[in-house]
Amino acid sequence: MIEKLKTAVLVLLVALSLLQTYFLSYNSPKFDPLVQEEYVKADPIGSQATLEDLLFPNEIVMHMGNQLHTVLYPDTVTYNSVLDNVKQRTLDGFRKTTLATLGLNWDDVRNKQQGIEVRFRDGVPINVLQRVMQLKGELPADNDIITKIWIFAKDTKDEVRTILFTDTASTVYEVQKADISAKDIERFVTLEGVIPYKPMANGDYYLPTKPLSFPAYKLPYTSMSVDQLKRSFFVDPAITRNISERDGSEIYTDSKRGLQLKNDQRWMTYSDPVAPVDSKVDLRDNLLSAVQFVNQHGGWNGTYVVQKVPQRLLPANQAFIFRQYYGSLPVINQRSDNIGFIKMALQKGVVSSYERSTIIPEPKGVNKRDASLLGGEALDAKLEQYSKKTAVISVFPGYKPVISDQTEELVPTWTVELRDGTYEFLE
Repeated sequence: MIEKLKTAVLVLLVALSLLQTYFLSYNSPKFDPLVQEEYVKADPIGSQATLEDLLFPNEIVMHMGNQLHTVLYPDTVTYNSVLDNVKQRTLDGFRKTTLATLGLNWDDVRNKQQGIEVRFRDGVPINVLQRVMQLKGELPADNDIITKIWIFAKDTKDEVRTILFTDTASTVYEVQKADISAKDIERFVTLEGVIPYKPMANGDYYLPTKPLSFPAYKLPYTSMSVDQLKRSFFVDPAITRNISERDGSEIYTDSKRGLQLKNDQRWMTYSDPVAPVDSKVDLRDNLLSAVQFVNQHGGWNGTYVVQKVPQRLLPANQAFIFRQYYGSLPVINQRSDNIGFIKMALQKGVVSSYERSTIIPEPKGVNKRDASLLGGEALDAKLEQYSKKTAVISVFPGYKPVISDQTEELVPTWTVELRDGTYEFLE
């Protein structure tokens, strides 16, 4: 009896062993993988944006014929109306050519024809521009940087021509088909009560013949805290080391990434060493990665525009600059001043450096007052007296920021752009 019981138990154990082997072979347990996050998920510090939010022209020049011109600035009713109309029109087919081949007298086009000139200060890659404009058909393979779009009506017949200018003076694209008529152009440029502008340096920039009015602002701000920044940039903020520099700046590092805070300038520089790669990366991909990175690490805290992009596809880091706007005007940093922009370098979608202000403007408690900018002969005289006038490539209204301990003041000021890429105020 005992032997039979032993045999039964043994058979049962063998059966259970075989059953366990079956389940192990054909029903492997599902383990949840442990994913090493690149960054600790921190609460967002500032506002979010899409790439489309950062793509808008710095100005629209309206050519009304008979040597009449005016300039429209962002965030105004007329600017928004004209831009919305242009963005809704289809531009189809792009023929690569040169200004000489077009055979156009641009002085006549500028001064005698009615037209719209949509300007992007430093240009936008054409496949990025496609995200906000109706560009159809096959885009140019070179993905040139588009600096302006000029749409104008010819006097001889009901003909409209659309030319895309690039950052290379010898290269332009003529649109083969556009659903814009001469009547549309006439309707767009029929503006009343606008201030006339005159072309300068063969139309490189335009200046008003009368004074301009823009509001000046004084707004309170807060700053990103060290705690917020550490949680945003490091996988484990608890293991970061702090190094104090002689110039008063603070460096935080986890032995891989570094974060430098220049507290006196309210400025931060983040760096993450990236191994070099040989393959080329599309500008649009890196630009999208840059926007997403800012969304996750500090936010935009206001309005920004894509200002500078790499001029050509390079295997090295691609650098981008986003310019801050307040209302209609850009916030300008004079030479080495750290304010008014976000600068980033990316390689194959990975951010290797990231610089920006730690200031967060507060929307409440803003004080606003009217301010005036010189125009006409008074402005001409001011430019004539400017010591670096031979190095000027552009003159435009911008905001001069004045930072105190608790407030930021934005004062409208004529700004000159110099050949070396820096800005100075015409005061």
